[in-house]
Formats: sequence, C-alpha cells, structure tokens
Amino acid sequence: MTQTRASSRPGWGFIILLGIASGLSAFGMASVVPALPTLSRALQADWSSVQFIVSAYLLGLGLFQPVQGLLCDRFGRRPVLLGGFTLFLAASLLASLATSLLQLVLARFLQAVGVSVATVVTRAIVRDSFEPEPAAVALSFITAVMGVAPVIAPVFGGLATEAVGWRGIFWLHAAMALLVVALLARVLRETRPADTESMTARELLAGARVLIADRGFSGHALTYSFISASGFIFITVGAALYERLFGLSGAEFGLLWSLLAISYIAGATAAGTLSRRLGRQRTRRVGLGINVAATLLFVVAAWLQPPLLGVFSLSLGMLMFANGLISPLALAAAVDDHPQLAGVAAGLSSSIAMLVSMACAIITGAIYDGTAHGCAVLMAITCALAWWAMRRADSASMSTTRKA
Repeated sequence: MTQTRASSRPGWGFIILLGIASGLSAFGMASVVPALPTLSRALQADWSSVQFIVSAYLLGLGLFQPVQGLLCDRFGRRPVLLGGFTLFLAASLLASLATSLLQLVLARFLQAVGVSVATVVTRAIVRDSFEPEPAAVALSFITAVMGVAPVIAPVFGGLATEAVGWRGIFWLHAAMALLVVALLARVLRETRPADTESMTARELLAGARVLIADRGFSGHALTYSFISASGFIFITVGAALYERLFGLSGAEFGLLWSLLAISYIAGATAAGTLSRRLGRQRTRRVGLGINVAATLLFVVAAWLQPPLLGVFSLSLGMLMFANGLISPLALAAAVDDHPQLAGVAAGLSSSIAMLVSMACAIITGAIYDGTAHGCAVLMAITCALAWWAMRRADSASMSTTRKA
C-alpha cells in the first residue's frame, strides 16, 4: 500500500456505513415479504401476478450487478454508488405512489437496478483502500453488518404494514436511502486508482463465455443458484401460506422470517469452522445432506393433516441453515478456479442465482393454490438439481486433480 493510501485508510465508522449501504439490497427484498398478502388484497391481484413484486426485484439485481462493476471502473466508485442509491430513493417514492400492480412492479425493478451497486461497488472501495489481509477483515465486518438486514427487515416491514399500510414500507426504504446518500455524499471520497483499466462490455461477455463453458464454475454457480432458489420459493408465498394455514399476521410472519435469517447466519458461521476441520468439499456435502433432509421434511409437512406449525418451521430452519452452510463455499469455489476473472466470476455467479431464483418465484406464484403442495414439489426439484450441480462441480475438480 502506498504511503498516501495508508494515511487516508478509512476508519471503522466508514466501514460500518459501507455495511449498512450493502445491506440495503437485502433490506429492500426482505421487508416486502410480510406485506405480500396485504398487497394482493389492496391491488386485487392473484398470486401468479403478485409474485412479480419479488421476481422483478431479482431480475434487476441479476441483470445489473455485473454492469455496475464496469461502470465503477470506468466512471469511479463515488458517482456510481451515489447515483445507484439515488435511483433506489426515487424508485422507492414511485413505489409508494403506485396505484396498480404494474406500476409497483416497474418501481421494484428500478429499485433493484439502483441498489445493485451496493455489494459490487463497496467491495471495490475496500479493495482500493486496503492491502489484502486488512481488506479481508474489513469485508468480513461489512458482511456481518449486512447480515443484520435480512434479520430485522421482515419485522420492520410487518410493523410498517400494520401501522400505516403497505406504502409505509416504501416510505421506509426512501428514508433509509436518503440517510445513506447524505452520509456517503459527506464522507465518501473517490478511491479508484488512477491506473485502473476498465473492462469493456465485449471483454465481460468473453470472460462470461469462458466461465460458463467451465464445468467447475458452472457446477458451483448452479449449486449456489438452486440452493438459493429453494429459499425464494418459500419467500414468494410464505406470508400468504402462513396466514392461511396458521393465521399469522404480517408482523408475526416477519418475526418468523427473522428467525429463519438467523438460522442462515448460523449456517454461514458454521461453514468456516467445518471447512477448517473437514475441508470445503466435504462441508458442502454435509450442507447438501441437511438440505435433502429439510426438503423431505417440508414435503411431509405439506401433506400433513392438520398442518403443524412446528414441523413446517423446523424444516425451513434446517433449509436456511443448509443454505447458509453451502452458499459461501459454493461462491468462493466458483471464483477460485479463475483468479484472472475473479470479478466476472463473482458477478456472474450472483447474477445466475438471481435469475434462477426469479424463475422459481414466477413458477411458485403461478402454481400456488393456497396449500404448500406446489412449493414442496418445486423445492424437491431444486434440491435434486442442487445435488446434480454439486456432482458436476466435484467431477470437474477430480478431473483437474488427475491432470495435475
């Protein structure tokens, strides 16, 4: 690190701010989940249509995360980050004024386009500002702060809906974005090195083609994608399902979802410990085994009469723990094999996961009939596909080892 960079290295207050900014993406997603039944009634829309409130957000994140990397290399970190959050602020206000489902879905897409800057640009800022070892510490702290967002978001979303109606969620989004933009505008300085070479769109596509053709990358990326998709299957109809089966209010469902988010964090924490003891590959297999058990339990719960809240919730807690255990390891493995394309690999694997999750959300909304049957079948399919993808990644790793 140069003397100039060392002397101007950001402090912990700034790192916390970057964590809050990064968490706004997850907050924007999770805070809406408890309000979906209310939105369905208010906008007089069935679930095959309401799910687009979720899938449009996923589509925006999936399409624009890689683009933000190009933009921040070309135009600088500061203008891209401030511009993205300003767009999120404006889109949140548009969402709060929506009078139809179409208007709300378009506003949600714009929210996602704006907030897609969050993790991409904040990671670039950390990479600019720190040497590798302290950068890892800073990113771990940012990730920890980000992890709070999906825990508290459903609670705040449920409370806002009960207090002032569903529009209150988007007023909350706008207020948070305004605070983040104001603070970043005050303290953020441009960190992009003067010698940064911006990747062109053609180079991005060329790198993506190389990665997609690689069985190891595609296997790890699809493992992460199908594991994540199982969670979004439940997100899409979970609030309506629990309201129908167990009479849970939006705030009560928000509390339940927060507990599931804590289960995810526990899995992610266990991933590091188990990886040191068992190795990453065996740890991923342990996670997949838990995912299979959780899916089978959910399938049983879906056909139990009468439905049992404890069985449903236990299966979902196990599912989220497995998600947290597998996801960081699969993402890391997707990047490791191509260090020269690390940025492209990170963005592409996240984008694939968002698009697969979007497709599952659309299918879930289309087949939802007031029972958990459709969710159970779709979860079983994603579980089988995750198993296939992990086998694909492992076979590619074994092939590489033999050649070596």
